[in-house]
Amino acid sequence: MSGKVKLIMAAVLCLGIVCTGIAALGGIVLKEAVHKNSFPSLSEQDVTEAVKLQLEEAYEGFEGWGTSIAWWGHALGGWEDQEKVRQVMDMLFDREKGIGLNIVRYNIGGGEKPGEHTLRPGGDVPGFQPEAGLWDWEADANQRYILQESLRRGVTIAEAFSNSPPYWMTVSGSVSGAEDRGNNLRDDQYDAFADYLTEVVRHFRDEWGITFRTLDPLNEPSSNWWRKGNIQEGCYFDLGKQGEIIRKVAASLEQKGLNGTVVSANDDNSIDETLEALHAYDAATLEAIGQINTHSYNGSRMEELRAFAQGSGKRLWMSEYGTGGSAPHHHEDMTSVMELAQRIMFDLKMMKPAAWIYWQAVEDEGADNNWGFIHANFTGEESYELTKQYYAMAQFSKFIAPGSRIIPADDGRVLAAYDAAAGQLTVVVRNELSDRKVTVDLSPFTYDAGAAQVEAYRTSGQHNLEPAAELVELFTNGVTVPVDSESIVTVVISGVAPVAE
Repeated sequence: MSGKVKLIMAAVLCLGIVCTGIAALGGIVLKEAVHKNSFPSLSEQDVTEAVKLQLEEAYEGFEGWGTSIAWWGHALGGWEDQEKVRQVMDMLFDREKGIGLNIVRYNIGGGEKPGEHTLRPGGDVPGFQPEAGLWDWEADANQRYILQESLRRGVTIAEAFSNSPPYWMTVSGSVSGAEDRGNNLRDDQYDAFADYLTEVVRHFRDEWGITFRTLDPLNEPSSNWWRKGNIQEGCYFDLGKQGEIIRKVAASLEQKGLNGTVVSANDDNSIDETLEALHAYDAATLEAIGQINTHSYNGSRMEELRAFAQGSGKRLWMSEYGTGGSAPHHHEDMTSVMELAQRIMFDLKMMKPAAWIYWQAVEDEGADNNWGFIHANFTGEESYELTKQYYAMAQFSKFIAPGSRIIPADDGRVLAAYDAAAGQLTVVVRNELSDRKVTVDLSPFTYDAGAAQVEAYRTSGQHNLEPAAELVELFTNGVTVPVDSESIVTVVISGVAPVAE
């Protein structure tokens, strides 16, 4: 069989703006070229050895990719150089110009006690209630601006979450944690804290037209590192107290008629801790939870958590993960790139969350590590630069659209997604081994190999989301993808439909 394949090549278009000495990626421009080739089928041996897509493990309902906007929203939202802010926003939330994140998590700050100065740059998120009975709706204007700008660029889902109650509701008098690392919300302040969170949700809806679909009053509440003097807000809640605040927040939302917002919980650091908390909650607490949130920094009981969510009829989010270590930053670091790709693939294969959300897409350059997609100065000179993780995230979020059907493979280094609306099949291959070729069996799908449009992009130590379609071999029943050591390749094939059962 012969024919023509249209190879849609992508070119990295630099905005021409150099930030701390590194040119910033401004977008992807598609150029069309025509490549003649013959299209045989994979041999019987090739099919036998090929990676198989596990359609029986595929799942619907994928809502997309996201980031929290604490603490970088608080920092960058106050920049005087608005052109640089627009560039960062386009690179994160615009699918054509950037990586197309479509979910944001907005941090309702507690607000630290005046005179306390232990919180890190950006982490001193202002609270809306500096003291009992007093509201300051001009507080946190910077993060709110970033939230509004993200919504203008196509963000479709917003969640609100809390790291700590206001300082004056706490036992220690600080949003950084209790002196003994124990419960830090005073026993007589649970109603007040629930009222605080839901009043913020109501004000955002009524004054700024922003409806948070979910509200999480907790953040890593089972962790024992929340101690007064920390550099960020945090609050420990034992399991009984977690249930109490969950129920009170749900009741307050209902009482105020905030029907567009439901409680999410509990955002534990570990998948196992999240599952243990859910098993410990009573029926009333579980009834109050509309969405299960977990971080995936630790834990292994992913399939159990998925089964619990499915059995209880609740949406499951992977609401926070980040990587980059604590070593001095090196923006060409591939170790964190491969960790990021592995985590995404493992989470989507085993836990099957409806959304996958990075911690903060923009990290403080002064933190001196490799976390984040973009590094920016949270204090001082207003500048930014991209890290390798930016391109790694793009290999997933730019091409796997919300609404896609996520399809695991029998090789954990391969993940596929099918977008029925666009008729596109996306295959992502990661490789931390030696250079190799990976063949993927596509016999569950039908397409005209001679007319199919094929795009391919790769990120490696030498490449940043660069075109690679000329490397890909498309067959009538499969595709072969060369992958260098420590690299990610994404292949997008258009004009694809599932084989009729």
